[in-house]
Amino acid sequence: MATTTDQIATPTQSNRDSLDGTAVRADFPVLNQPTGDRPRLVFLDSAASSQKPQVVIDALTDYYERYNANIHRGVYQISELATERFEDARRKVARFLNARSPRECIFVRNATEALNLVAQSWGRANIAAGDLIVFSTMEHHSNIVPWQILAEEKGAILGHIR
Repeated sequence: MATTTDQIATPTQSNRDSLDGTAVRADFPVLNQPTGDRPRLVFLDSAASSQKPQVVIDALTDYYERYNANIHRGVYQISELATERFEDARRKVARFLNARSPRECIFVRNATEALNLVAQSWGRANIAAGDLIVFSTMEHHSNIVPWQILAEEKGAILGHIR
């Protein structure tokens, strides 16, 4: 089944106010399989790997079948199509997030990469010796280590909210 990025929803007031958890769960095929003595899988390791809804699986299949090429680099048809689809997705994400510009939307592989990118770009430019970097004791390791490294490099102070 071919999938287009047109299937990405734009939030409306009505769907912001309510969420049907059963319907959301049904979108994730892996969660609908039995495991052990439970009728359905309960997956709590999303920090390490996130499960994909069917629409994402379909979009990835479509990509690998029709557009698998480097973006922004090739001067051949498949590369140009892949670039067009990539930038179309960026525009749709920007609209979904109400970003001022698609250029504000940066795609990364995962939260760890995103947090490292923020610490090593924004953090390096804006954190100075003596500044306080505060995070809660509930933070995932991936949101602590980049700030620890930056604090050591810059002479900043780490603080914990308990």
